[in-house]
This record gives sequence, C-alpha cells and structure tokens, in this order.
Amino acid sequence: MPILCFEGPSAVGKTTTAQSLKAAHGAFVIPEVNQLFGKPEVASAEWYFERQVDRWLIAIAHNSSHNLVILDGDPFQPLWYNWAYDFVNGQRLGFLNQFYRPRVETKTIGFPDRYIVFSAREDELRNRKLRDTTRQRGGFEQHLKMIQPQRRYFQAMQTLMPDRVLFLEAERIQKNVEFVQQNISNPVRRNPNHSVELFDQLVQWLRENRA
Repeated sequence: MPILCFEGPSAVGKTTTAQSLKAAHGAFVIPEVNQLFGKPEVASAEWYFERQVDRWLIAIAHNSSHNLVILDGDPFQPLWYNWAYDFVNGQRLGFLNQFYRPRVETKTIGFPDRYIVFSAREDELRNRKLRDTTRQRGGFEQHLKMIQPQRRYFQAMQTLMPDRVLFLEAERIQKNVEFVQQNISNPVRRNPNHSVELFDQLVQWLRENRA
C-alpha cells in the first residue's frame, strides 16, 4: 500500500486532511516529530533527525496492514528547511548529508511513494490560523518566509521524479481528500524508496542553489 507525505506551510490543512482520511478510510497517520515525540532537555545534534528515521520505520511497519499510510511532514525535512534559512541556526548541509546518506543506503529511511505539496495564499493561511484555536503555531510568520524556497525544492524534486510529486491548491478539506483519493492509485514507476542516486541529486541541487 502507498506511503504518502503531506507537505506545505503551516495552517494549509495537511493535518486536518490526514485526519479526515483516517476517519473515512482508515489511513494510518504519523504526526510531525514535535507532535509525536517529547524532546529531552539535553538532546544530541542528531536527535531531531533520528526521530525522522523513527517516523519512517513506523510508516514501514504499518504499510502492510493499512490501505494508506500518511506522513504528516517530510522525513527529509531538515535538508530543505535548513537550506531555506541559509543554514543559519541549523545544521549545515554536510552534516545533514553525513547523517542521512548512510541511512538511505541501509534502508532505514526512504522517500515516500508520493508527495502531495499543499499550498494557499498567505492571507488565507493567516485567516485559517486565526480560526483554528486548537494549535499555537509558534513562529508562524517566520515560517511563511519558507513557502517559496520549499516550493522550489519540491519543484526540483518533481523534475527528478515527476510521478512522485503532486501540487495541490488546498481550498477545502473535502476537495483535498478527493484529490488524494484520485491520485494514490497510479503506481510510481521510477526511483525506489531508498534511491541513493536520488538523494545525491537532491543534495547536489541544494549545494548549487540558494534559497
């Protein structure tokens, strides 16, 4: 069964869409790191990245017993997130490469079968944040600056694996659900989940392009 990844800016509707698919179709949803794990007071430099590995292994463990597994957030998020902010106050690309690449080789982390990248206008995102009283969404305005760099990264990924990356203008939750349903049946034809070649190509693109 497919493993999907929902990505996009805060308040765009990723989590609500995932929960709707869970309620209606029994999808297994894996939350973001900060929602799933409690960070210790003293954490190693690799702690957050190791939890991304854990999320992937959870996805693999439930893949055979569920019709659909959804990762709410990309397990490779540290790569493009730190790049989007020019690696200021974050780990450098070399450090990230040294962490991730051996784990792709040993198949302890991999690329989801399909990425669905949600988008909405910034004014609409702000309105959705105000309407949603269930989450604090710390650093919301700062994260808005990430939208264009994030989209460029996934456009580059789409060039490398066009049948694996889809873009969705997230207007309504039901429309999002229908989009997912329509696009999960087509098999991915290129690039296995643990493609070291694909990983290297993405790292090289990050080296050659500025956010």
